[in-house]
Amino acid sequence: MDQAAFETLCKWHEEGDHQTIVNYLEKTPRAGRDYQAQNLLARALNNLGKYEAAANELLAVEQQGAEDPMWHARLGYALYHLGSADEARRQFELTLALDPENEDAPLFLQALESLAPELYTEAQADAVQAHIASQFGAFESVFHEIVSPDLHVDIAVIPPGAGRDFYTLVTMGMGAHRMAVPEDLKTEGIDRAELLICLPADWQLQSSDERWYWPIRWLKALARLPGENDTWLGWGHTVTNDGPFADNTMLWGSLLTQPLVGGENADVCELPNGELVNFYQIIPLYEQEMGFKISHSADELLERLEPLPVVVEIGRPNVCEGEGGKQWAIAPDQIRELLTDWEGPTGCIATDRILVDGCEVGYMYRERPDEDRPDSGWRFTAGDESDEYMDDPANSEVYQLNTICNYDPDIIPLLDSPYGTAYWRDEDGEFQCEEFDPDEEIDA
Repeated sequence: MDQAAFETLCKWHEEGDHQTIVNYLEKTPRAGRDYQAQNLLARALNNLGKYEAAANELLAVEQQGAEDPMWHARLGYALYHLGSADEARRQFELTLALDPENEDAPLFLQALESLAPELYTEAQADAVQAHIASQFGAFESVFHEIVSPDLHVDIAVIPPGAGRDFYTLVTMGMGAHRMAVPEDLKTEGIDRAELLICLPADWQLQSSDERWYWPIRWLKALARLPGENDTWLGWGHTVTNDGPFADNTMLWGSLLTQPLVGGENADVCELPNGELVNFYQIIPLYEQEMGFKISHSADELLERLEPLPVVVEIGRPNVCEGEGGKQWAIAPDQIRELLTDWEGPTGCIATDRILVDGCEVGYMYRERPDEDRPDSGWRFTAGDESDEYMDDPANSEVYQLNTICNYDPDIIPLLDSPYGTAYWRDEDGEFQCEEFDPDEEIDA
């Protein structure tokens, strides 16, 4: 990098104009950027909070950075904010070894004492890897996870081969966490799990474009969901995304089922201590299909899906098209992210009076949901629905809470209310509150 460009970039850095630095440096492909440019780009990305991108840029010049304390410090900074405690700790220790006067590394090392991702033991990891190779096929490559805030989730990639014209991607690490299964299921050996998904042979696995990357993102998100939400995943469970996975598909969530590929023992791996790790295949679903499963059952949905879609088809027919194909009052691509601080399950149920007719929420209540569903417990109606209307399941569907917030933002301050809370609008349009027993079915 020439001196004039370096001085300009330093000036932008001092002015806090980090996005301009990124825009300038990314005009040159990575292969054409020198070591100094990579470091400056990573620094700017860190300052923008794009920590994974910063780590990737630094790792592209890993060999050159081996003896540079600032390279290690910047990588440690990115990994720290991504929650990858072990790797961040190692980078800050190397920073101090190369530069004992560094003032920031000891502070980060102290903070890192509180971070510790769950991991398989070496023997457990070996057993899981051996199971994947024997049941699903030898994996020639692995998507190694750079960041591990709570679990270290690598993804084994089994390429197309004899008898299979598709990729199989399998998580390795989710099962290190024992899931919070219901009390009556704790002896069933279903508290550990790994996930898999099958992709067409022409899928661009190395692309970072969301149209190709979403299955990898989704595998990692689902692997972490039980630990983050103190819940569990098992056969027949559905999990919703915040919208379509990418702009080239309307697939919106997924169903977990037994493996549709692999050997006859593919569904269960026995660890050295006798514990079991269950393997579930992800079948991506449309929003209407997820709603049908919740209002009916996983078995009924699977019957409709026959033959089951072993390999992801981004444009496959929607088997519940006739039951959810409605004209929404707000187009899906106009839904904004309004519910930014919500923690916990995001599913809810709302009537067509709101989503189709565009009415504001007139009555809302929060019941205690079933433990095995990603359900917030919230139910929303316009308040003028008849008993006959409410008795027809076609008039209600499952949505994301954020979607309902777009239809009526007035509900947002009320969503943290506990189970057993109901609100209705009075004549002045103001919400009034009442309480009820959250374990009893309410007559809406």
